[in-house]
Amino acid sequence: MSRWIAAARFGLPGFVAPNGVYVCGSLKEEFGLAVLEAMAAGLLVVAPDGGGPATYVEHGHTGFLTSTWVPSKLRDAIGEALDRAADERTDERAQRSRSVVEQGYTVEAMAKALVGVYSGTHHDSMTLQQELDVFS
Repeated sequence: MSRWIAAARFGLPGFVAPNGVYVCGSLKEEFGLAVLEAMAAGLLVVAPDGGGPATYVEHGHTGFLTSTWVPSKLRDAIGEALDRAADERTDERAQRSRSVVEQGYTVEAMAKALVGVYSGTHHDSMTLQQELDVFS
């Protein structure tokens, strides 16, 4: 899949033009790993306006969020994304998309975020256990 994403971003002479768009036409995405992979490659994305992508796609900046279950809205979002991608003359937006992934969704970033969650859960569990031990 990474080769297709790279071809959509940079083109493949004789086959694929550069500055493509990644469309996630699912009715719902819990997280949207493929959307993040496309953003990491610098692609402009179209994704459902609910679920995971709505928390990290910046509408109008790194992609377009839409009601993917409404064909006319999906069509319009795809058209807008293709127009925007065709008009890009710098790498600024692609870098912004990559930055979203690098800052919050790399393995390291996710691990760092989860350390806090698990530490808090462990602390709460130990506190509860101590409170229960008082009644034993």
